Amino acid sequence: MPSAGLRVSVDARPLDIEGVRSQGIGRFAHGLLGALPAVAAERSGELVLLRERRPSPGVFAGKVGDGVTARRLRRPPIPNRLADWPEHLLLPIDLHRARVQVHHSLSIFRSALRPGVPSVMTMYDVIPLMWPDQYLRSGVLHRTLYRAARRTRLLLAVSETARRDVIAHLGVSPERVLCVPAAADARFRPADPRPARERLGFEDPYLLYVGGLATRDPRKNVEGLIDAYAAWRRAGSRPERLVLAGALGATGEGLRAQAQRAGAQAVFTGFVDDEELPSLLSGAECLVTASRYEGFGLPALEAISCGTPVVAFDVGAVPEVAGPGCLAVLDGDGEALMRAVARVCDEPALHRELSEEGLRHARRYSWRRTAELTWEAYERAAGWNARDTGQGRGSRP
Repeated sequence: MPSAGLRVSVDARPLDIEGVRSQGIGRFAHGLLGALPAVAAERSGELVLLRERRPSPGVFAGKVGDGVTARRLRRPPIPNRLADWPEHLLLPIDLHRARVQVHHSLSIFRSALRPGVPSVMTMYDVIPLMWPDQYLRSGVLHRTLYRAARRTRLLLAVSETARRDVIAHLGVSPERVLCVPAAADARFRPADPRPARERLGFEDPYLLYVGGLATRDPRKNVEGLIDAYAAWRRAGSRPERLVLAGALGATGEGLRAQAQRAGAQAVFTGFVDDEELPSLLSGAECLVTASRYEGFGLPALEAISCGTPVVAFDVGAVPEVAGPGCLAVLDGDGEALMRAVARVCDEPALHRELSEEGLRHARRYSWRRTAELTWEAYERAAGWNARDTGQGRGSRP
């Protein structure tokens, strides 16, 4: 397979788009593109980053890496809900002008049905296909996006869980779906919890949930977590508070009202950046989530990287990602979830074991390793024996 001189483009626009760069796709882009230039240089490759012509300002929108070429893309000023459609015509033109040999889409969005060069695509999950009644609000758009995914030469799933679901729900052959996991930033390690305590303004022990609270996502099941916590705290007169960290919106305000009605001692911090989050994680008794599915679960990896145990349902990728640092219970059983939380809080030996094993497990993940696996996928895509990649067309959205 080719390696020397491979010229690759990566769609880095998730770093530039407001509301995307601080979420999962933007954080993945930031981590991967921080490590990928060094790997490209070692393989004698060239890296071209496709960026927005006028990026919105923010922490994730700055320069990423050295030794790369940035190309600012011209796009018509249209509403975000229509922004994927011009890519089918314009992106192939851009790739041709950039003279690239392989193109990498960091999600199904802003992709093209026929990019004109071998392509790979990162897949975080296929949640809209797993729960179409709740997530497939635009059938035509999603059918087009997932058709583009099926036509891609290689799909890079961020976990083995996501890989299995991509194969099952996209109907593509297993050899076209590789596991290329995400990682946590190097700053996530055991940290002094005192800065977090100062921000929170209390000394009580606390449980921590980390995730977006601006819009409602039914699979996150934050409402279920608040109710389970409130019942657990009342029944056992527990001292632990529930801290929910994440950007607030209308949904967050509704959750705050729910917590007040339930009598839950819940604290909403708002958005917490990566400078502060290790301290907040390090001071928590555990990270707790009632999510019914995650394609990866970055907060869980960040937690065990800080030596903080994770308590979660035994479903999706969180138990895989957190490994022996996670205490997992039957999916959907809120009472069992809180009993597991109680064990972590009340059994020092168990807490210490989960913390130590989680720290060891976390060392398996690094953005350097993600970048190496990604470049190997580029080499494989460039040397792929051309064949029909439209498997399953017409069978699913």
